[in-house]
Formats: sequence, C-alpha cells, structure tokens
Amino acid sequence: MDEQNRGAAGRMAVETAALRYFLQGRRYHVALEAWDFAKDHHTGTRKDGVTPEFYHQIGMANFARTLDASLRHPQETFATIFLHDCVEDGNVSLGLLKDRFGPLISDATNALSKVVQGRKRSSDDVRRMIEEDPIASVVKGVDRANNQGSMLGVFSLEKQQEYIAETKDFILPILKTARRRFPDQEPVYENIKHLLTREIRLFEAMHAEILMRPLPEGPEDPEPALS
Repeated sequence: MDEQNRGAAGRMAVETAALRYFLQGRRYHVALEAWDFAKDHHTGTRKDGVTPEFYHQIGMANFARTLDASLRHPQETFATIFLHDCVEDGNVSLGLLKDRFGPLISDATNALSKVVQGRKRSSDDVRRMIEEDPIASVVKGVDRANNQGSMLGVFSLEKQQEYIAETKDFILPILKTARRRFPDQEPVYENIKHLLTREIRLFEAMHAEILMRPLPEGPEDPEPALS
C-alpha cells in the first residue's frame, strides 16, 4: 500500500471509530444495528475502485452528526443513512426492513429507492415521496452532498456538469419544499443547502478554468504527397 492509500485508510479508520463512539454515546442502538446490517450488503468499492463502498455511508453519517440536534427523528435518520441503498442496490425487501427496523425507517428507505423489486419509479414520484418524508428529505440532501463532494477525479467533466445540474433542478427544490413542510428541521435543510451551493460554486469555477485552457496542439500535418 502506497503512502497516499495508507493515509486514506488511516483517515477512514479514525472517522469510522469516531462515528461508532458517537452513536453509542447517544444510545442509538437501532442505528448501530442498521450499520452492521447495511455493511454486509455493501462489500465492494466506490467508483474510484479503491475506497470501500460502505465509506459512503460512513461519510454521510459523520456529516449528519453536525445536524443531530435539529433532526426530528435523529436515530431513524442515521439508520436510514446506513440503509438507504439496500433496497435499490442490495435487493433487500422493504418488508424485512419494516420488521427489523420499524415503519419510519422502512418508509424513508422506500422513498429513497428509485427501483423497487425491479420496478423503476418516475422522477416525479421519487421527488414527491422524498419531499413528504421528514427523514428521506434529509438523507437525500446528505447523500447528494457526499457524492457531489467526492466526484472530482472520478466523474468526467461532462458527468460532473450533469450532476450539478441535477442538484440545482432536483435536489435543491426538494430541500426547499421539505424546509417548509418540516419547519422544525429548517436548520438542517439550510446547512445542507449551503454545503451543496458552496460545492457547486467551487466546481463551476474549476470547470470554467478548465474550459478556458487552450486545446493541446497535435502533431504537424505531414507534407502533402506529390502527385
């Protein structure tokens, strides 16, 4: 393992330990159970081919620690963070989640799943379900902040621009609607919104600089052949 990867592995270990101590200190035992359940369904790597897949959930939950005091359902929100991809990517049934973790968590995970039992939902249906759920609307914003903030060096320039456009057209409006629907969580939605918009400004500035760079010159054209 090279020095850069060793440093990343050490950072992940520290962040994982800090998160577990936090959840234990809050006595969020259901969230800890959801952590261990979800980890068994996320055993691959992220799009960079190096970072463990489940580090996405760890990163999301560590950000959510800063929101804990303003969450309506804090323990259920952490549990949903760990479980949010299990139905869509891990083929876990919603019935199993409901039996094991309760309706608040299973309903939020359902709202966050674009595909359930092989059936793809429309973007309008997904948006409506997320906006109407006090847990899913938070987790979706936290999910996007983590994915958007880690796309440098993984997504192509075009993919980054598409992702930013989706954040503006889909994610930020969800946060705005949810903020009005669940005013007790207003500081949460504002925090996520400001993080997303700061990321967007940074990426757009980087993209503008990249697009202004002159294209590399190719090899000189060969002399035309004499007829």
